[in-house]
Amino acid sequence: MRERSALGSKIRRTGDTLRNTACAEINDYQQRFSKVGKFYELLFKDLIVEKFDLGEACQTARKLFGKDIASLVAIDGTEYSKPLFDMIIFYAGAYSCEGKIDFTGDCIARVKYKDRFMEKGEDVSSCVPVYLNKVPEIDQTFHDISQGRANIMKPMTEQFILDNTNVANFMMTFAEFYLAYKFAAVGNYDIILMDRSLSNMYSSLIYDTAIKRFWQTNCSILGFEIDGIPLDINDLTIARYNITNRALDLPPRRGDYLRYAILFNLLHGHATREEGVNFDAICSSLKLNTKDENTCKRIQNYLERSVEQRLIEASNGKYMVSKRYRSTWSRVKKLVSIIGDQMFHSDKQPFKIQKKSSDGKTTHKDTITTLDLAFLTLFSLYMLLEECWNKNILLIGITKDTTVHEFKNHVIPICVNNSIWPNNRLVPQDLDNIPNTDRMLLQAMSMLNYDKIHVPWSLIEYDAAFVTTIQDSKNRKGYVSGAIKNKIMPSQLFLRSFVQLEQGRQNSMLRSNVLAIDRLAYPSFDLQSPLSTVGFTHEYGDNELINFILYKNNRVKNEIQNLVIDVLKAMSSPTIPETFGHNEALYIADKIAKWHNEQFRKIVESTGTWILSDKGLRNFLLYMNSFRERREIFESSRKNRH
Repeated sequence: MRERSALGSKIRRTGDTLRNTACAEINDYQQRFSKVGKFYELLFKDLIVEKFDLGEACQTARKLFGKDIASLVAIDGTEYSKPLFDMIIFYAGAYSCEGKIDFTGDCIARVKYKDRFMEKGEDVSSCVPVYLNKVPEIDQTFHDISQGRANIMKPMTEQFILDNTNVANFMMTFAEFYLAYKFAAVGNYDIILMDRSLSNMYSSLIYDTAIKRFWQTNCSILGFEIDGIPLDINDLTIARYNITNRALDLPPRRGDYLRYAILFNLLHGHATREEGVNFDAICSSLKLNTKDENTCKRIQNYLERSVEQRLIEASNGKYMVSKRYRSTWSRVKKLVSIIGDQMFHSDKQPFKIQKKSSDGKTTHKDTITTLDLAFLTLFSLYMLLEECWNKNILLIGITKDTTVHEFKNHVIPICVNNSIWPNNRLVPQDLDNIPNTDRMLLQAMSMLNYDKIHVPWSLIEYDAAFVTTIQDSKNRKGYVSGAIKNKIMPSQLFLRSFVQLEQGRQNSMLRSNVLAIDRLAYPSFDLQSPLSTVGFTHEYGDNELINFILYKNNRVKNEIQNLVIDVLKAMSSPTIPETFGHNEALYIADKIAKWHNEQFRKIVESTGTWILSDKGLRNFLLYMNSFRERREIFESSRKNRH
């Protein structure tokens, strides 16, 4: 009895600890929520956009798409991994929902989805079995930062590998962006919706491919021949920053991106001119200040380094891109299509790349790694953006239940410190006592000011580059700093915002979740007014100007945002609880993805059962089971007997 009492007291004490700490956290959030209401009057009344006009949305649709009825597609992905004997089965896919949106109505656009979408919808999927001991070799999650490969001295249990592998996630991400590119390339779609943050995905892919010394050891695509030319380090270097749009100043002529701005300027402006161009012509074309000694020195260093790496050829003081690398981007696009088609449409070793050996005569096969998938996904994203700009396709990313706090921690402090919102009455201490995430801040403020904020509404749009920007480290007006190593990601690429689309019919305080939205920037719309941009000085080597797209308040006209909200409102179905304030097309795509995921799970389970029933394999496979699997079999059979 004493032992039971002691055990009971331990459990009771654990329960009391959990209850007390949970209540404390909830009380803290309640106090933060109670202070949110006043923020509308202090600041957000000028930053919340409420008046959306269908007539203007129709005009914008005609300007952007060239028609009143637009075709749309929503894409969602799914992933699954399952241990099977001494292997892990990885599965991933991307699935779509298509429809038409009619902007010729009186009050709101009308959406009609394609019938029999389960049968007719486009999709891509793939699976690969990998032996457990091979997973750390192809998954960079397990790679040591200093060595670039799995640390053999670090003990890795089977459960550790199963819990931490990201192979299926990398596969799914590639599938989504590859499918999105395929839809864009066809040219029959005007709106592409994706269930993820575009800007966060871009930053993540740049990070995943950042360590150059790992490319040689972990990249199977390195050495893969396209048009008779093997892909090399320089090809990856060029393609990794091949996000070019002259009107949007991409890649930017600043910081570490200056080298690529020079390279792509030479490539696109003088690729066919064998005589090359001199230093002054390069600076003039990029509108760089040749009177600044530091700037000139940096440009010269970049040119000399590129010549050493054989990216650029120099002759008689003139520069041109080496002939081999003038075709880099076209070859990389072919690479993505070849491997994408192999992964998602071939049933014979879809994850093996056949390459020539070092002797140039024999061939061997390498397994695609997660680093390869990161590169392929990044290239697919660039290919998608290229198609969207060329064909005026509206690209939108939607994120639900996000935990970001960029508007609170980055945009507000920078704008307040630089007097961009002169009418605000905030003091720095106000930001310390409100919910930590932007979504919760805006949801609480909307609920507490339900009589002032009318649904649908959206926050003003701001440049995604603000995520990596903070107040100047020296607290100077007109200056900003980079959040990590003083680096700021390319601006004028993606715009971010938050939206709320629905409220209860009987109770206007009952409102849908706030969603995070980001979309592609379009120069013909987003750069048409000086009120939609703001410039800051960034001290990174030199004093460099950075232009951010920022719709400063709700009085600045924003045609694309008006169109986006009309599209999202039309696709939010109040009759379906799951799509209340969300997106019906993405909901359908999600259901299709989950159905396929469930079917694949059944295939894996039935395959395991079939193998176990084979007399020739059963005894051998008994020894392939891990202790954990064998224990689960015994425990399951014991439970069934009772």
